[in-house]
Amino acid sequence: MSGLMEHFSNHPIAQAIRSYAEQFAAPNGSDADSFVPPVDIFLIPGAYILHVALPGAKREDVGVNWNPDKGELSIAGVVYRPGDEEFIKSLHKAERRIGMFERKVKLPPTGDAEDQDKADEIDADNITAKLEDGVLVVTVPKVEKEWTDIKKVDIE
Repeated sequence: MSGLMEHFSNHPIAQAIRSYAEQFAAPNGSDADSFVPPVDIFLIPGAYILHVALPGAKREDVGVNWNPDKGELSIAGVVYRPGDEEFIKSLHKAERRIGMFERKVKLPPTGDAEDQDKADEIDADNITAKLEDGVLVVTVPKVEKEWTDIKKVDIE
């Protein structure tokens, strides 16, 4: 039974449900000032491009890290509400998410059967990120192979 549950948890539909729940779940307990920002992942021939919605975030308050052992990109930081203390006290209705955030993204995205064995093809030394107009754009290039490895198979 646990094998069946593990297989289901890796299914793209289950992952989409989990991602949706993380994004819109009501914060609880000590995590009342934290959230999970939404992300769009684009796949172009030489790279993955991620767009992370971070309205109001400042460059110095955001960190991007690549963990090659897990094949995971981690984006974390904090978004503050602008204004001085007196102005913030006048807040009547709050809809925008602020506080600490963290988002982890597996690369290649799970569910891509052809990319399952390609986690080592991430060019970690050339990952770039820029914050523009409230969107963090992270470019994760793939290693460009100049040759194809051919393995000789011995016939018995």
